[in-house]
Amino acid sequence: MVSKNFDTCASFHINNGAFYGRMVRLDEVINTILSKHQYTPVVSGILAESTALAALLSSTIKYDGLFTFQTQSNGPVSMVVVDVSSQGAIRASAKYDEARIEKAKSLRKTEDEHEETPHFLGGGYMAFTVDQGGPDKMYQGVVDIQGKTLAECAMRYFKQSEQIDTYIRLFLQAPATPQSHWSAAGVLLQKLPSYGGKLDADVDINAAWEEAVVFIDSLKNEEVFDASLSAADLLHRLFHANGLEVEAGPQYHFGCRCNRDKLQAVLSSMSAADIDAMTENGKITAECNFCGEKYSFEKGELLKQ
Repeated sequence: MVSKNFDTCASFHINNGAFYGRMVRLDEVINTILSKHQYTPVVSGILAESTALAALLSSTIKYDGLFTFQTQSNGPVSMVVVDVSSQGAIRASAKYDEARIEKAKSLRKTEDEHEETPHFLGGGYMAFTVDQGGPDKMYQGVVDIQGKTLAECAMRYFKQSEQIDTYIRLFLQAPATPQSHWSAAGVLLQKLPSYGGKLDADVDINAAWEEAVVFIDSLKNEEVFDASLSAADLLHRLFHANGLEVEAGPQYHFGCRCNRDKLQAVLSSMSAADIDAMTENGKITAECNFCGEKYSFEKGELLKQ
């Protein structure tokens, strides 16, 4: 049974509201996503970590629609896509070349050691998109993939584009046995503008920020993935002396947005020649890249009357 302390987000403020943060811990949603695919451990780890980052970033935004985290790159894992709806539904998928993954692993000579995500992504970009329906309600941020870790790549975006002091740390736990689960988590901390919170006159805000980052870095995997501890418990361990305030945030579950009617509308918009080229034995079949659901259409269903 999955703990109620996972697949949740906690919002928190410290230092009299000067610093704002989020903590996300995922378990069941990660494993449901991975159960829809037949990914290798490397790809599963990358997708789990990316899902935690997407949930973390989306939790900082007020939106009614869809938040999408996507990477497009030239490495062995050429694409990662994670959707997080405003209702907490998450789906994710990846494209990869297994032969190139094995070659990338052999070049580093780090067999049985965890390789950081950017090593397998290669050169490319990372995009964050908020879609609330309609071109006038869409926002996208893009940054090139540079950094030793996925968290460093995301922090680079905030430094370049948002110009908000941001610290992100991601956690990943691989299955220890065939019966155990993947888990992923993340903590984000941001320094709010001066009007967002005031420290005591004798407190240096930069020193306070550095202290908060050190506290986050002190977190251990065994703590973060301890099912008996809530996010509030973990945050209290870190920031009980920093005026901590914690509120419950979103809860997450697996959810795919594919359906037969949408796919039929897309296929029906294609030319008769394209439909004919995709037809086998009088039918066109398609499979959702996110959930694996298979759809089958008679050719006559798709041709425009």
